[in-house]
Amino acid sequence: MIFQQLFSTIGFSNAYLVGPRGGGDALLVDPGEFDAVMLQAIEGNRLRLRWILVTHSHRAHIAGIRGLLRVYDAEIYCNQPSVLEEPARHVQDGDRLTLGEIGVEVIELPGHSIDSLCFLVGGMLFSGDTLSAGGIGSARDGCAHGLLLSGIRRRLLALGDDVVLFPGHGPPSRIGIERRFNPFLAGEPSRDPSAAT
Repeated sequence: MIFQQLFSTIGFSNAYLVGPRGGGDALLVDPGEFDAVMLQAIEGNRLRLRWILVTHSHRAHIAGIRGLLRVYDAEIYCNQPSVLEEPARHVQDGDRLTLGEIGVEVIELPGHSIDSLCFLVGGMLFSGDTLSAGGIGSARDGCAHGLLLSGIRRRLLALGDDVVLFPGHGPPSRIGIERRFNPFLAGEPSRDPSAAT
C-alpha cells in the first residue's frame, strides 16, 4: 500500500494519500490545498483519485477540493450532504466503507466541530482536529469540550495503543503515546492487554 503525508500551507495542515502499490484507485484525506506536490504524489504513483474523505469542513481541510474535482472524478465522503457546494456522501458513526481495496471505519466525534469525523484505515487513524500529538481540538464552549474529551477517551483510546495517529495538524503519534503523555489524557488506563503498566 502507498501512503503519503502531504503538507498544506493553508492552516499548516496535513493531507494523506492512500492507495495500492503499483497504481490504482486511491483516497485522499483532508485536502487543504491542491498543488503541484499533491498532483505529483497522485500521478507519480500511477494513482486514480476516486475518494476524498473529509474529517470536518474547516477551510484548512477542504480548500483543495474544487481544484481536485476539476482533474479527478472523485466522490466526497463527510458528515454533511455537501462540501463547498459540491455534493457529498453523508457518512456517520459506525459506517464501514469499502473503497476499492481499502476498508474504512467511520468514527463520529463532535466537539471540535459539529461534523467532526475520524477515519480508521487498518492500523491508521486519521483524526482531523479531534486528537493530535500532545493536544486535542479546540471547542466552542465547555459543553463541547467535555463532549470531545469524553469521546476521545471512550472511542479513540479503546482502539489500542499501537494504532498510529495521523492528525490534521502536526506530527503523527500513536494512541498509546497519547494515552501516556498527552496532557489532556495522561494517566488513562491502557486498553491494550500486552502494554506495560
